[in-house]
Amino acid sequence: MKCLLQCVLSPLEKCSTRISKKGFNTTKQFYLVLFVFSLFQYILIIAPFNKSIARQRKATARIIHEHAALWTGEQQRNPALELEYVQKIEIVLAYCQSDVSWLTDELVHYVQSYRRESDNDNDVPELKITILSKCGNTNSIPDFANDINEQLLLDLDETPTPTPTSDSETAESNTVQVKVDLEIVNLINKGGCDLAYLHYINRYNTEHSAASAANTIVVFLKDSPRTKKSLHQIGRWRTVPEMISYAAQGEFICGIKTSCQKSVFHDSVIMKKYTLPNYTRHGDASLSGEDFNVSQYKNLNDFMKRELNWRLPNEELTEICYGGTFAVPASRLFADPILEKDLKHFEQILLDGPPMSIVEHFAERLWAAFLANPLNEKDTATVIDLRESFAANNGSYMGTLMTSRIKGCEEDIIF
Repeated sequence: MKCLLQCVLSPLEKCSTRISKKGFNTTKQFYLVLFVFSLFQYILIIAPFNKSIARQRKATARIIHEHAALWTGEQQRNPALELEYVQKIEIVLAYCQSDVSWLTDELVHYVQSYRRESDNDNDVPELKITILSKCGNTNSIPDFANDINEQLLLDLDETPTPTPTSDSETAESNTVQVKVDLEIVNLINKGGCDLAYLHYINRYNTEHSAASAANTIVVFLKDSPRTKKSLHQIGRWRTVPEMISYAAQGEFICGIKTSCQKSVFHDSVIMKKYTLPNYTRHGDASLSGEDFNVSQYKNLNDFMKRELNWRLPNEELTEICYGGTFAVPASRLFADPILEKDLKHFEQILLDGPPMSIVEHFAERLWAAFLANPLNEKDTATVIDLRESFAANNGSYMGTLMTSRIKGCEEDIIF
């Protein structure tokens, strides 16, 4: 240590001697020597250290940006499940009385974007729209097949068409751009969109198999307008084409894209403590009655233990999709044989229950857990490491992971 100190101070002593010969007084000499010594230390030690810190910060920022897709639930978790091609798109619409003409624009946008990316303009997936009507207002449902094809015709820019061989083929070629089937299913007005979705899934599972569903995407939507006012959390609505694109990768995707601050993932232990004393439905002035929780479930965990022969696939983190809109490959409906039986029981609970029930809110918190590919061990550790805090108090977003470190997840994707 003594030798090292002599090596550092020796140049300063020589410098001090030279300064004294030039006539500087002791105070000036002291300050000048101190300045030279500090500069010497900075060059040798502090500057390289600061550069190292800057490099580390830059690398950390880049890593966090790369994890934005994981944090928001957009990362492809299992490439082996990606669809070879999209053959059919099933739109499931929980409907009461709202204007749903916006769906025409969304599907036209999808067909147009698909054609831009496809080598074959006519190779467009078949569209099936199932209206789950809960209020009897079927006369207000648009003629989607006609509206979609008319709008596609209006948007064509002198696209050459094949020469028809008959008058009937001429008429068909001028009106039909994409096949659209419409089915209306009348349901009882209770259980919210969750009862409608459960009815559809349970029926789909009896009519199809994992093999027949291999190239189909199912998009679950509510009839409420997709505006900022109807958002259930800070973020934006994903477009229907955007949801279809993510689902084609073999993944569950929520209809709401959250802000960077909040993740779609929740602490599983905290999330299971969620409960709700009463509720006023969005856009409905009526308040839930005393029978809102007729079975006296203590919380979500109590409901799961009493009613479901099923456990969360990831006991550390659970994805939650708020707002009741999401898309998923149809094959995911067959991924868990145990769950298939539980979903039938889930539907019956809502059918037997009151018009508005706490069970609907439990369902909202379980859809992604039911249908999404759970995070693997590595991704679970990454998300937990990015977390700075979580919502611990009982409430709408109980268990939500939060951070200020995620950047680059708010950009819109243009289709």
